[in-house]
Amino acid sequence: MSADANILVVDDEIGPRESLKLILKPYYNVYTADRGAQAIEMLDQIPVDLVTVDLKMPGMPGITVLESIKKRNPDIEAIVITGYGSMDTAIEGLRLGAFDYIAKPFDVTHILNLVRRALERRNTRLKLKELKSEFLANITHEMRTPLSVVIGFVYLLLDQLVGTLTPEQQKVLERVYKNSEDLLDVIDNALFLTSLRAGEVSLAEEELDLDAVLGDSIKQYEKILNAKGIEVSIDMEEGGLRVVSDPAKLARIFQNLLHNAAKFTLQGRITVKARRLAQSKRILVEITDTGVGIPPDHVESIFKPFRQVDGSSRRPFPGLGLGLTVADRLTKFLGGNLEIRSEPDRGTQVMVSIPFREKGCDGPPYPAPFKVERFGEYPESQKINPERR
Repeated sequence: MSADANILVVDDEIGPRESLKLILKPYYNVYTADRGAQAIEMLDQIPVDLVTVDLKMPGMPGITVLESIKKRNPDIEAIVITGYGSMDTAIEGLRLGAFDYIAKPFDVTHILNLVRRALERRNTRLKLKELKSEFLANITHEMRTPLSVVIGFVYLLLDQLVGTLTPEQQKVLERVYKNSEDLLDVIDNALFLTSLRAGEVSLAEEELDLDAVLGDSIKQYEKILNAKGIEVSIDMEEGGLRVVSDPAKLARIFQNLLHNAAKFTLQGRITVKARRLAQSKRILVEITDTGVGIPPDHVESIFKPFRQVDGSSRRPFPGLGLGLTVADRLTKFLGGNLEIRSEPDRGTQVMVSIPFREKGCDGPPYPAPFKVERFGEYPESQKINPERR
């Protein structure tokens, strides 16, 4: 048994709570909570590996506590404790991801065995996740170099630096170039994601022109937008926005958001607004599109990696679903917030708030997370009538 494992015992009755503590204390680091709210608060202070949860507690029931814990960290193992023989409630706990359940009064050998097996399952799952991340990092790194060479040579051919192209050859190479860039974008997002998970991303601050960063990101999708006949409206502050931040990470955030807007907008327009909130030292960027939109109950899930609203193999919009995940995590890495409002057939509004500091100012640019203020509702002119589709 590993003495390094942290176990949180949640029970409103002092007898069972102290009994479990005595049973587990010789083998693990044991913490106790007498109510659900206290247990959830402790998760921010202690790296908990396993929690035992009493189902019948006043205030916040054990099932609600378990659900909250799993939402915060699905890798925390849980054992449901019940003294009332409520099989239905215990089964509900298993559906929420509990390892097993046990009834009071519990057998010492049985509870020790359950805890040991639950921790073994957790360790195995974490090792598999680590291996998957390492594999993803290695394979994407190995793919990026040869793909960059392919893109470079195709670009030379398109510029006709090594010979004149026929119109048919030009068309074929443009398709190769576009798809190669799309693939490179997927690889770069995968590299960013694995680096963020491994804690290998560093901050590189320098003075930058936010208008130029946004402008370069928009230019990448000009051909796609022009082909669809989508109008792009840009609203920046007069005089420009020169700030100190991380240009590469800001560019990746904006590229991913604009890529999504360009991909999922079939007609209408995309509006980009940028403001400096001097009092709170924040950059506020809003990207609004008139695309297909997202159902409200799917908005939260699209921030998870490899998730799309339509997960079928025949979905009309291809991709791995990494763009929003990387944009969200890079925004958080920079100390910012990313929020989404969306309605099916009406479009999507993405608000990004990122801290900055002025040139010559010392100190970190990252204050406490700031609640994004929206520029307003969708203008009627930007709402798409579903009957027009």
